[in-house]
Amino acid sequence: MSRIGAAPINIPVGVSVEYSDGKVLIKSAKAEKELRLCSNVVCNVVDNQLLLSVDQSKDNYGKIKPIWGTYRSNINNIINGMVNGFSVDLEINGVGYKAECYDKYLTLYLGYSHSVKYKVPKDVEIKCVKPTHLVVSGMDKQKVYVVASDICKIRKYDPYKGKGIVIQGKFMLRKVVSKKK
Repeated sequence: MSRIGAAPINIPVGVSVEYSDGKVLIKSAKAEKELRLCSNVVCNVVDNQLLLSVDQSKDNYGKIKPIWGTYRSNINNIINGMVNGFSVDLEINGVGYKAECYDKYLTLYLGYSHSVKYKVPKDVEIKCVKPTHLVVSGMDKQKVYVVASDICKIRKYDPYKGKGIVIQGKFMLRKVVSKKK
C-alpha cells in the first residue's frame, strides 16, 4: 500500500474541493484549478479531508497503484499553492552580473555582449530584491520551478569560477583549477 497515497489531505478554510466524473475541482478566492484523475483512483471528501483510494476490482491495479501517491501529491500542492503560494530565491554570482525587472520582462546582464530579456509567464511573478537576488513566486509549484530553472539555464553555474545563476541554499561544488608545475 502506498504510504503517501493513503495519507489524508486537510482542506483549509476558504478552499472547496468537488469530485465528479473523474475530475477534482479545487476552488479558492484566488483561483480555480481542475485535475483529471485516472479511472481507477477514487476521491472522497469527508469532514474537511480529502481521501484518495484505488479501486481494486479493476484488472490494472498494479499499474495504477504507483500513480496513486503522485495524484495525492499533486492535489496537495495545488491546495498549498492556493493558500500559501510557492517561491524560489535565485542568486546571481559574478562581477558585473545583475538583473532588472520591468513589467512583464526580466533583463539580465550576465557578461555577454548583450543583455538577455526573459518574458515572465502569466501566472508567475518575479521580484528583484537586489540586483543580484531574484524571487520567483506563484501558485503553481511546477511553473515556479520551471521558470527558475529556465533562468538558471541562461547562465549556468561554472564550478571553476563560481559564476552563474543558482537557487539560493543549493550546494554548488567549487572546483580547484589544476596548475602545471
